[in-house]
Amino acid sequence: MLNLEPLNSYVGKNINEICLNGYTNNNNNHCAHFVSHVLNLHFGCTCDSLVPNSARQGYGANTRVHEVFAQCPAVYEFDNCPTEISGLIFVSARTNFRGNPVILQNVPRKHIGILLNGHIWHYSNTRYRVEVQTMSGFIHHYPKQQNSLWFGSVPRMARPIYWGQC
Repeated sequence: MLNLEPLNSYVGKNINEICLNGYTNNNNNHCAHFVSHVLNLHFGCTCDSLVPNSARQGYGANTRVHEVFAQCPAVYEFDNCPTEISGLIFVSARTNFRGNPVILQNVPRKHIGILLNGHIWHYSNTRYRVEVQTMSGFIHHYPKQQNSLWFGSVPRMARPIYWGQC
């Protein structure tokens, strides 16, 4: 389902080039927003619900990391960095993943990306663009906390698209 061509079509793009609805303020966190546009995920809090009706031009993509985590059919913590799987990858403090079944708490310091072939495509909220990095770099996304990496299988309703198709 996931492959390099569509993912690479987003590299270097700012959220204002991805979201046609205008939910593009750089003060907002756009990591789940980016992932949801790429995968066509339309549930929970969406970008079209966060802008005035007159600004809406595209479909609404989810904007919240913990809501995407909750839609993954399977989630588990990584104890190593496998390169042969693809899906979603989440990073946050270890204590933010709780319960049985596991949920990701709605806290400010959580991040999501798309994992393929040992690399992660994610929206950098500090560089204001889509980037690709290794798993070993992604675990250090929040340097002042003990981070945990969690894998999430892609939600069943996902339909990956190239940049410019939404």
